[in-house]
Amino acid sequence: MGPRMRKTRSRKLSAAEEREYVFELMQSVGIPMPEQRHLDYPHQFSGGMQQRIMIAIALACKPRLLLADEPTTALDVTVQAQVLELMEDINHEMGTAIVMVTHDLALAGDFCDNIAVMYAGQIVEWGPADAIMEDPLHPYTRGLLLSMPRLGSRQPLRAIPGDVPDLTSRSPGCAFAPRCRQRTEPCEIEDPPVQVVAGRMLRCHAMQADAHGTTLYTA
Repeated sequence: MGPRMRKTRSRKLSAAEEREYVFELMQSVGIPMPEQRHLDYPHQFSGGMQQRIMIAIALACKPRLLLADEPTTALDVTVQAQVLELMEDINHEMGTAIVMVTHDLALAGDFCDNIAVMYAGQIVEWGPADAIMEDPLHPYTRGLLLSMPRLGSRQPLRAIPGDVPDLTSRSPGCAFAPRCRQRTEPCEIEDPPVQVVAGRMLRCHAMQADAHGTTLYTA
């Protein structure tokens, strides 16, 4: 793993400096005994340790922004919590901003300051994580939350009807309209405009803001 981490450095270092920097990176992400482990192969690391190594490689150039694409996929709950704790430490101690890409909305709600919900390649709702988790505005966001199991709840889960659209042959109108219970006639004709509703960015014909900034469904 050491040679891969050294290749990510743009500034030239001596061999001794490179080795010390690799050890420092491995220690910063919680890899024990880096002096022995830096020459190990990927298959010699657990799934959680492999994820830590990938984070160390990403940090080698000291980025201001870290893109974490499904960083906890295929990890058990305990290791998932450890990886998220490491990412929080990186954010707080190094000042590195983190963009997390995930299908786990509950995870995003716990980890992120802001959430952008995407459907068919477009952001349909963006705003503070707490607001989106507690009071979702877009029908797709609400559908996602209603389909999530909740501890202690006996309410049946509600699946979103229909299928994801084919992006190579999209019909006019809102991409979510065929699956939306609140769709109106404009939804099937034209793309919804971007609007600011209750302090959030939203793409939805079925929503409108009144003079007091509250949100109303038009259907």
